[in-house]
Amino acid sequence: MSISTDRTHEIEQRLKAISIDTQDGCSFWKRREGSMVQIRQCWYCAYGQFDRENPDVRQKGLCKFKR
Repeated sequence: MSISTDRTHEIEQRLKAISIDTQDGCSFWKRREGSMVQIRQCWYCAYGQFDRENPDVRQKGLCKFKR
């Protein structure tokens, strides 16, 4: 069982790169270009940087959102 975490507060206060999980999310979520998926998780977000070739759905990534 995975727990989704809302990272909005960290992103609003961005002082450094934010480590994220695939199932995390925030209010700045934006659908990746070309994606039909509307699931508001970092894995499906345009700002989420993950190794998409890696099949591990529990991998860590970085949020690349810029104000």
